[in-house]
Amino acid sequence: MRRCDVDVESLKQYLETDTSAEKSLRNNPQQERSRQSLESILRVCGQIIDESGHAGVTTAEVAKRAEMAIGTVYRFFPDRIALMIGVYQYMQDQFVALCIDRLLEEKPDTWQDALGIMMDTSVVARRTIPGFKATQYRILGDEDSQEQYSRSQREYVAAVVKMLSQFDFPGDERWRGHVSVAVELSRALQRLAFDQSPDGDSWLLQEARAVPIAYLEGHLVPAV
Repeated sequence: MRRCDVDVESLKQYLETDTSAEKSLRNNPQQERSRQSLESILRVCGQIIDESGHAGVTTAEVAKRAEMAIGTVYRFFPDRIALMIGVYQYMQDQFVALCIDRLLEEKPDTWQDALGIMMDTSVVARRTIPGFKATQYRILGDEDSQEQYSRSQREYVAAVVKMLSQFDFPGDERWRGHVSVAVELSRALQRLAFDQSPDGDSWLLQEARAVPIAYLEGHLVPAV
């Protein structure tokens, strides 16, 4: 039997919303040249984070590595906290875009398969996207930046739940809470896996896939 295409519209809508990016950017780029400058800034931030952690990200170092005036960095981001929020959203967007491609390619039949593909894609992102591993830790900053981070997480979880609903997965608020827990379980285990080994400890990565799915299955009540 031929598999049907999976509906990824909710994930595409999440990419278009970019709640955190809207709040962190001083100016939204309208021209292609400005968009390229912004992407260069964020890509360089990821490289610096991989090399020396979040502490190494300064506007001066970013401007130097991106070969642009420091004023160009400030044109997009008013301060370092806004820059870090922007970096997180950039990494998250790249990850979600990868998920969309993988879901459309693999055409999962069940919510377990779909969620498993997304968790596998997170492992790929940790291995291939500079800075992604580090940005999966909670962003340090003031109360406003934490709220932006939390808002983006809520939007992401809502998009995942809506995508899973096509496989008869519950979509109410309680289940958004359960999926949020599952996402954090997978992230925590993946972080531990990559702390153990540069390429990710294989057993812990298996657990990072299996434990969240088992957690959600344990909360599903069969219809009577």
